[in-house]
Amino acid sequence: MTKDILMTKQKLTSGSSFKATTGWTALAGLVAASAIGAWAAAAQAPAPAPAKPVDTSAYEKKSTSAAPYTSIRVLDTEKMPIPGRMGAIGFGMKGLYESKIGGGHMRIWYTPPGGKGAGMHYHPGHEWAYNIQGDFVNNESTGPNNWSILQRFREGAFLSRPPYSIHGGENGRMEAFMETQVGAVILLMEEMGGGPGSSLSVDPKTRDLPVADRGGGNPGWKDVKLWATPRIIDTIGGMPFQDVEGSPGLHAKYLAEDSLHGFRATIYRLDAGAATPAQFRPHYYKQGYQFFFVINGDLKIDAYAGPGQKKESYQLTKHFYVERPPMSAMAIAPEKASDANVVWLEVTYGKGDKWSETPLAVEAPTYF
Repeated sequence: MTKDILMTKQKLTSGSSFKATTGWTALAGLVAASAIGAWAAAAQAPAPAPAKPVDTSAYEKKSTSAAPYTSIRVLDTEKMPIPGRMGAIGFGMKGLYESKIGGGHMRIWYTPPGGKGAGMHYHPGHEWAYNIQGDFVNNESTGPNNWSILQRFREGAFLSRPPYSIHGGENGRMEAFMETQVGAVILLMEEMGGGPGSSLSVDPKTRDLPVADRGGGNPGWKDVKLWATPRIIDTIGGMPFQDVEGSPGLHAKYLAEDSLHGFRATIYRLDAGAATPAQFRPHYYKQGYQFFFVINGDLKIDAYAGPGQKKESYQLTKHFYVERPPMSAMAIAPEKASDANVVWLEVTYGKGDKWSETPLAVEAPTYF
């Protein structure tokens, strides 16, 4: 999943080639011009005062834990600020998660109406996304010389994009159509992050340029033997809920179950007043991260410092986010977990917070 602002930032750091917005081009020039004076004065300037800690108490909570168990992290994303709009039309971003395992991050992107994508490119790492609201155009390509598969993501679209899956190519083509019509809000997990080599160009305009040239190039595109394709699901218009057998009031949309890469994604709906299904009783995972995002409704969860410890309860509502590291003990409340029906996206990894390069199933939870 790409955007002008994201790809422009990556171009400045990785040497990949993408078309910048006017706002970011101007901003890059200002940064470069001011850098010379800043470097010259740096030796004489006093050391900067330590940055003041950011007060996140209005929207962030962490449970207590006792080693070897870990804490869950709960964010009310609706209360989180957008730390400065970017680009000529004002792209925005809220950072939810920064991986400590080789880079990667999860963000909510805010794309204004008229926002465009980027040049044709691919990532060596996996990414997934859920379109919370609005529409966003991000074309899919079967190969480096094809850009004709037009893809408009709408509310409810789920994306799982494997490494070496070409997308983009909106800028400069069919401009009146290749932009978001009403704006978009997108939950996006990029497992490789935005460092050098994370986004690589296959755009015919730039891919064969020497890497050192302004704008960069990616001669290595010719060495790729197999271009992958993503899984894109219209979870609202094209995928009904299934009743979960043995769990009255629980319904599911099974988006991904990948035992080759240790990746599972599911949308659940729990009816108001339904008994909490046994699968959500207190448990933890030993190796993998799990992420919750409440799409709509309300849900009560309990966190534990460890097995046998007193629970800490949290009330989740629309667009709450829950981050569960390995060894974090959690459950859905055993009684009256939802008062008005709840729908949430749940993503679980087999190990760490990335696709595995070797066959790996998502582990069974350890209950207590």
